[in-house]
Amino acid sequence: MSEDTSMMEVFIYESDQLLESLEDILLQGEKEHELNPEHINEVFRVMHTLKGSSSMMGYDSLAKLAHATEDLFAQIREKGASKDDWAAIFDLVLEANDALKAHVNVIHEGKTPNFDNTDLINRLHACLENLKTGLPASGGAAAGSDTGSGGTALDEQGAGTVIDGALADDPEALYYRIKATFEEGCLMENLRAFSLVNELLPCVIKMCTIPDDLESATAADYIIANGFTVFLKSTENPDKLKSIANGVMFVNTASILSLEDMELVPENLAPVKAAPEPAEVAVVAELPEASAAALNSAPAAAAKPAAQAAVSESIAKQNFISVNVNKLDKLVDLVGEIVTNESMVTKNPEIASLQIQGFDRASQELHKLINELQDIVMSIRMVPVASTFHKMQRIVRDMSKKVQKTVNLVILGEETEVDKNIIDTLSDPLMHLIRNAVDHGLETTDVRKKKGKDATGRVTLEARNTGGDVIIIVEDDGGGLDRGRIIKKAQDKGLITKPENEISDKEAYQLIFAPGLSTNEQVTEFSGRGVGMDVVRSNIDKVGGSISVDSAQDKGTTITIRIPLTLSIIEGMKLRVGQYIFIVPMLSIQESSKEYAKDVFLDPNGNEMLMIRGSVYPVVRLYNLFNLEPEKTELSEGILIMINSERRTYCLFVDELIGEQQAVIKPLPTYIQKHNNGMHGLSGCSILGDGSISLIIDINKLLVD
Repeated sequence: MSEDTSMMEVFIYESDQLLESLEDILLQGEKEHELNPEHINEVFRVMHTLKGSSSMMGYDSLAKLAHATEDLFAQIREKGASKDDWAAIFDLVLEANDALKAHVNVIHEGKTPNFDNTDLINRLHACLENLKTGLPASGGAAAGSDTGSGGTALDEQGAGTVIDGALADDPEALYYRIKATFEEGCLMENLRAFSLVNELLPCVIKMCTIPDDLESATAADYIIANGFTVFLKSTENPDKLKSIANGVMFVNTASILSLEDMELVPENLAPVKAAPEPAEVAVVAELPEASAAALNSAPAAAAKPAAQAAVSESIAKQNFISVNVNKLDKLVDLVGEIVTNESMVTKNPEIASLQIQGFDRASQELHKLINELQDIVMSIRMVPVASTFHKMQRIVRDMSKKVQKTVNLVILGEETEVDKNIIDTLSDPLMHLIRNAVDHGLETTDVRKKKGKDATGRVTLEARNTGGDVIIIVEDDGGGLDRGRIIKKAQDKGLITKPENEISDKEAYQLIFAPGLSTNEQVTEFSGRGVGMDVVRSNIDKVGGSISVDSAQDKGTTITIRIPLTLSIIEGMKLRVGQYIFIVPMLSIQESSKEYAKDVFLDPNGNEMLMIRGSVYPVVRLYNLFNLEPEKTELSEGILIMINSERRTYCLFVDELIGEQQAVIKPLPTYIQKHNNGMHGLSGCSILGDGSISLIIDINKLLVD
């Protein structure tokens, strides 16, 4: 991979992260009707970093837009904004954030962004001018061209110019020097230095840096060769300053030392008679307890000898690295192959007949290590759903304004982790469900008041783990689904032929996922075309998940999505029917017994039912479903396994339970998938120890109501 390609990947990744962070800050601030000083500084830093990196990469349109937004927040940071101004500021900056995202997306596609942002930039400048003159902030036409005002301290500094921090001056403040180096090959070292300065700004009174111009063409090369040095004045604990420096992304080492002698402080930071060159400054001590008197009583004398107590710098390595997801995919595939081959070796019929004690011990140890390797690799791919969930905040915000409803999005369980491939598939289904809940599920404010409800509608987005699955719930407190209207629409479209009184609520609500079915009377920007919900179901099906709906009139609707934690490897139980081997996920098996056969009876429709401890469950003969030739047809001769599926509990009748099997899930061959109408209960296949193929049962789709 070329250096240019690596820099581009880093630029795209970090720009995405910054813009996501920016959107979260703006949405949170909008709820509170203003941004606090910390968030104002953060927005300013994000825009400054984007401006610098975009300019260095040659994306002028992106850099100019970031610069205009940065100018606006430089003014807000310095002079503030009134409560009445914030609504317009949020609208304008969120629009700028969308435009910046569009730029980065185009770059990610390998194209050059050529957007015309003139109107948006002019409106940002107009808002800036209005704030300066005391007029209400607005996104109207610009008062003039680019003012260029409000740039950062780093823009305005010349050689040796001091950067003002966020803290007020204090006679007891101490002077420090921080020396940082960055990870080899991290690229754009000058932008890493920007990040370090920005993180320190809230904790310092003033500072200066070497090199001083971080936007110069030679800054990155200088930092690679000599490191990055920050001189600063602060009242903060030096341990905190060092911790902040070590926490900046890509920082390899960071050390801090206190400058007890004023002559060791650069002239531009504190006036002294003769400050030596920074490279010649002797290390006085690391993290000493210097007093204000020591700082302020130093006469205009020569510097202390270089022999004074030098202490070695401590090193704090970065705990995180960025890895291409394609490499992780390859690693998962390799682990799957290792699991398969381990099974083929240890369960080889020729070896199984031999009693080799040493081999058994070695194979058990190998199995333990492979399991540990598998767990580690799978955990690497697991990512929290937080980023996907937080994207829904923007959707709710924009939609609530357009449909003129007040909506509160409640997010629960955002720390729940899911396989990265699955979470990438979740974004579109969740977007459709959230839009549907806001536009179609929640009533208008007037209607809610008439029903005695809170004027603000609530949409809850929740994630939680249950065994080997993740449950995601989208719930609203709206009017609920109209069962009668859904059934009528489905009948009109020929989707069902049964009378309404024979259709259960669950069946009726599942009809909303049928292609082309919508109960909205009017087509809006967001719903009413009969598309979207069928896409939700198909996307969930792709990752082996399932979706169910529950609703109550005037109380709301709950949509539950169940998806596997990972798509690759499961712990399963091998079952035999005739000469065929099937695998059922272990987590779905509740119990099994041959004794259940005596409790089986026929219901009025002739279906076999099993009563266990006062509860009745249907009996499913697996050989009937797949048209197989069984070895045993008498229930007393085979075995009944109680299966807990998402929709119901049922008993599966098979010839024999063989034993546990760690199964690497492989997709069914294409030609089988095309002719899979009668095999709806299969989710994939796996290779057994003897090299034969076993089919994996999808317990949620095996028994169709």
